[in-house]
Amino acid sequence: MKTLDNQNQNGAEKALTSLAAFTQQYQRLEAGGLGWANHLIGLHEAKVALVTGGSGGIGSQIARVLAVSGAKVMLAARRTAQLSEVQAAIIKELESIGYADPAARVQIQPECDISDPNQVTRLVTHTLELFGQVDYLVNNAAVSGGEAMVMDLPLEIWRQTLDANLNSNYALLRLLAPQMKARNSGFVVNVSSYFGGEKYVAIAYPNRADYAVSKAGQRAMVETLARSLGPEIQITAIAPGPVDGERLRGSSARPGMFSRRARVILDNKRLNDVYTLLVKLQRTPEQTVTELLPTLLVNDVPAVMQDPRQPEALRQLATVIWEQSDPAGSSRSHFLNESLAHKLMGRLKKGGYLPTTSAASQPESVQPILAVAPPDPFFSPAEYEREGQGVQSRNLGMLYLKKMPTDLDLAITLAYQLADHNVTGETFYSSGGLRVERAVTEGELFGKAGHERLEKLQGTTIYLVGEYLQQHLTRLAQTFLDEYAVQRIVFLTHSPEAAQTLLEALPVHYRGERVVALATEGQLEVGFDRARQLYGPPVAIISTPFQPLPTCRLTGSSTGDWSQVLSPADFAGMVEQHITHHFRIAQKAAFLDAVRLVLVTPATDTHSSDEEFALANFIKTTLHAFTATLGAESERSVHYGAVNQVDLTRRARDEEPRNPSEAEEELTRFVNAVLLTSAPLPNPQESRYRSRIYRGNAITV
Repeated sequence: MKTLDNQNQNGAEKALTSLAAFTQQYQRLEAGGLGWANHLIGLHEAKVALVTGGSGGIGSQIARVLAVSGAKVMLAARRTAQLSEVQAAIIKELESIGYADPAARVQIQPECDISDPNQVTRLVTHTLELFGQVDYLVNNAAVSGGEAMVMDLPLEIWRQTLDANLNSNYALLRLLAPQMKARNSGFVVNVSSYFGGEKYVAIAYPNRADYAVSKAGQRAMVETLARSLGPEIQITAIAPGPVDGERLRGSSARPGMFSRRARVILDNKRLNDVYTLLVKLQRTPEQTVTELLPTLLVNDVPAVMQDPRQPEALRQLATVIWEQSDPAGSSRSHFLNESLAHKLMGRLKKGGYLPTTSAASQPESVQPILAVAPPDPFFSPAEYEREGQGVQSRNLGMLYLKKMPTDLDLAITLAYQLADHNVTGETFYSSGGLRVERAVTEGELFGKAGHERLEKLQGTTIYLVGEYLQQHLTRLAQTFLDEYAVQRIVFLTHSPEAAQTLLEALPVHYRGERVVALATEGQLEVGFDRARQLYGPPVAIISTPFQPLPTCRLTGSSTGDWSQVLSPADFAGMVEQHITHHFRIAQKAAFLDAVRLVLVTPATDTHSSDEEFALANFIKTTLHAFTATLGAESERSVHYGAVNQVDLTRRARDEEPRNPSEAEEELTRFVNAVLLTSAPLPNPQESRYRSRIYRGNAITV
């Protein structure tokens, strides 16, 4: 009994000692403003984390929290000074907690542009040389993108956004996965956005198509790769809505998120007003764009208001601008600033409203555009503030939890997620998700276009873009020509060989000149313009890929051989061929009146590998963000086109056709889906409801 009493006493003394140590630690953390870290100390001891975009915002807080939790951290970013400041601040906190040699625990890779594959390789090599392993990869670095409507977005900006926000994620994962698999431990987190959508749901994000697509792709990558990478490697995504941090509030170097959105909204509204006026007047015998343009470029709103020789519609626009604009901004007395003038000229060139010999068609850097360049600010600070408050109010109203998380909130949540080894393939929404004005779900095909709509295809021209889905393209052409009396089918292929093959598959129509083909050979936009010049504008464009999906593995073999696994270059090539390809077609279609654009994703069947099936679902999910966004933007365009998506891969493999009869049935469903989305659609005057619900859909056949 005495021995037992002694044991109890010793245990009590140890408990009191542990409690005293815990109390001292807690007091030290509280004194240093680190009370939030009390339960995190040691949670990630002996782990190594690589965090991109670590010079501020969410990335810097993730690195901070993981370091305080015991992990060694490599931070990468382009901004050297800010990255060094974050490193110093984290080291100081580690010293206050009592970590040994804190400077060695926090390393940085400055001037690191993850859109550059060579710099990605250098980052991984440097991290492994310093720490010997990487347990956690946090793909946080991202760019804002072009912040423009699809019709204004330069192709090089689109590609840069996808390289930085999407392709880089796969490149880093591909370089680090072999050592993670070999060590039976790894966790990858893609920092996406709620504007990347949810499972089976795409969210329209006007003026931000490149950003939305890249974020949807980050989420789709998680769903696609989880099965291949597991169980050794977990992969998840976090998808915050607005986050109360530096990015949202802004800094002296950069305006906050709401202010930037306000600028984009105000700029696009003015640009759309001026462009809409020019296009509508072009449709009348009153005046052409080339006749009106000199007056607009003089850039004098009061002069136009007082000139009775000007078209009434132009004078009305000038009056509205004068009456509704703030006198403190130059937008009241000027139609455009230099930036908007460049965008306007770009639209007019792409839309074919300017002769190719016009001086205005020369590179923008060669010739000034405006006779009078307005002083800054174009819109007044009060207008920016008012619009920014409206954006903020709308965003806050969309939050389910009615509260924006902070950068630190997200980082702490992520630290606990990384300690959970039983979750993969999921996306977590920190704000509980957003209530959105418009969310489009992926759905099955039910029904067929009405006879009255299909009759209106008679005598029209339709463009079929693609070459690898030859059976689908041939069946579509036959149906349009034979059943609905379309006047002409124009095939746009990549290679001359594919063009000839498609023509030979339709010998009767080929001899009758009702079907023609042009090979673009890498110059897609030039080929499109050539088709329009020769055969006139289409009423519908069906865009299919030029190339099939890669057939590579998505993970190493059982012997650890990764040589046959999809490379970063192949992944980027797939994105180019199956996502950017449709962007290029969509940008040409955006300038055609009432055109119906159908984007078709790659096909799979029972002979396709599991990897092809997974990649097809990655493409359909990522592309739907673009389809939904462009569908919303089309409602704001004077051309009022429509865009929808047809998916040739189902979610479940056992739903794929298993015999010739089922394959024929699926081909028929594909044709019906294209007919449903390419036949003439109601306009808002006929039915606002029906005109809207036929936009941005993804139909699975």
